[in-house]
Amino acid sequence: MKKFIFFDLDNTIHSTKNKEIPSQTIDLIKKLALMPNTYVGLATGRGPSKVHMLEGLEELFTYKIFINGSVAYKNNKLIYSNPLKLDDIEQVLKETEKEEVSVGFVTIDKEYVNEYSLEVDYGIKGFGDKVPEINPKIYIEKEVYQLWLFSRDKEKINKITSKSNFLCYPWHSGGADLVDRNTNKAIAIAKVLENETDYQLITVGDGHNDIEMIKLADIGIAMGNSGFPELKEKANYVAPHIDSNQLYDFFKELKIID
Repeated sequence: MKKFIFFDLDNTIHSTKNKEIPSQTIDLIKKLALMPNTYVGLATGRGPSKVHMLEGLEELFTYKIFINGSVAYKNNKLIYSNPLKLDDIEQVLKETEKEEVSVGFVTIDKEYVNEYSLEVDYGIKGFGDKVPEINPKIYIEKEVYQLWLFSRDKEKINKITSKSNFLCYPWHSGGADLVDRNTNKAIAIAKVLENETDYQLITVGDGHNDIEMIKLADIGIAMGNSGFPELKEKANYVAPHIDSNQLYDFFKELKIID
């Protein structure tokens, strides 16, 4: 039987706090990639150009799902994409203007913001990134796969989202991702595995945007550092906190690896 194991990136593989991949996680990914009939996948909210923190591990991932399931690659070949509709983006921009909320645009190769603000600075620094280029009209020039809302006011984010055709994936702090209602990591995983039979699916994540893929899996693993109780409730197992550096030992306890 084949095994497909998909990992989230931020605070599942890579520690945002410590700005590193724990040594046990590195060893685990290398071990899984070498195991027969085992395929490692990445499923992240980040775009393809924002996974530099994988530090040489990137080629060990057979499957790469980016932008919360909006695009998917197999062996570095694009096999699925689902950009946002222009009308839906413009509807959100009307609401964000009313609420004075800054917006980010995620294209397949780059990120942009419609303006610079203190909320943008706060939100971007939470991920350890630099503030993207300012281009409020980029959504007309290029296909956009995800929007960012920059605000620590959850009521504002909920109000904007409720009047949109998008799903909202809140960050731990500072804002949220907005994606098409027919887009999530689980849908993308199902898409890339649609021709596979007789396999076991294992997924590992910490975020609100990981709930669907945790539910989809035969074995869903929530990270102990997750701040979302609903994710842990849906998981079969809860792994140790990322910064405890114990993921290899945990997979060994579950007998996923020898």
